[in-house]
Amino acid sequence: MKRIDVIKKIFTIVFICLMGISATVFAALYIESCGIDLITENSALFTAIAVAFSIVLTVLTVVFYADDKKFLYKIFILLTVLYFAIIFVLYLFRISGLSDKINSVESFRDYIASFGASAVLLFILIQFLQVAVLPIPAFITTGAGVLLFGPLYAAIYSFIGIFLGSLVAFFIGKVFGVKVASWLVGKEELDKWIYKIRGKDRIVLTVMFLFPFFPDDVLCFVAGITSMSPLYFTVMIFITRVISVVSTCYSLNNSFIPYTTWWGILIWAVLIVGVLFICFMVYKHSDKIEKLFKIKSKKKSDKNK
Repeated sequence: MKRIDVIKKIFTIVFICLMGISATVFAALYIESCGIDLITENSALFTAIAVAFSIVLTVLTVVFYADDKKFLYKIFILLTVLYFAIIFVLYLFRISGLSDKINSVESFRDYIASFGASAVLLFILIQFLQVAVLPIPAFITTGAGVLLFGPLYAAIYSFIGIFLGSLVAFFIGKVFGVKVASWLVGKEELDKWIYKIRGKDRIVLTVMFLFPFFPDDVLCFVAGITSMSPLYFTVMIFITRVISVVSTCYSLNNSFIPYTTWWGILIWAVLIVGVLFICFMVYKHSDKIEKLFKIKSKKKSDKNK
């Protein structure tokens, strides 16, 4: 083995160990300060679990790397980095005091309102970050906006932040997601599977973005890995976000379909069942739907010639 290869291996192993040690330190710090009674009362136990997990993860990563098990090593190094990133973000989230201020819709509203004239800009920024960074449930941020600004302005401000955040998440997926996936499974294998699902991804993802049962924020990253073009995503996410944000704001305000009456609850139940049925049918017949769109598109193209 060449000297440069030996040095590279040593540096890689040192990096893996440092990531594992750092994750353990931040996990211990978070456990001590998290404020969750179950965890703080049993901090020694949870710290021991975190240390054990970090050691196992680090050791396996080093072993797979040293044994030249490339695929397993890539999986475990990715898990190590993700573990560190999650623990680090949770710790920063805790020490910043935000976790105390946004544990409910009302407390988050009060926190935003405390910024006075800058409350609108802060709300838009938080909605932007909520898509790709902050571990805050969307219903808390949007609900706080409805209480603070009313459904109309909450919808406008939420849309601006969420739309911009969705675009950033898509391009992160487009730039880094493909590279990570190619690194894990190989470019040829990834290209093969992207080719197999080409066409279906647009229809299925559009439906998933339209309805509230799917993790929209995660899907923005996923869309970046698919064959979906930036233009299609921008138009699609603009339309679907308008529909979802407006309906959410007015639903939370109880001015769309009231959920405090028996007939309102009945309508919501029918809508939910209907949405689930539509999602199932679209997924099941996505090939036929895509084929139909291609036929119509071809006919339109022939007419224009």
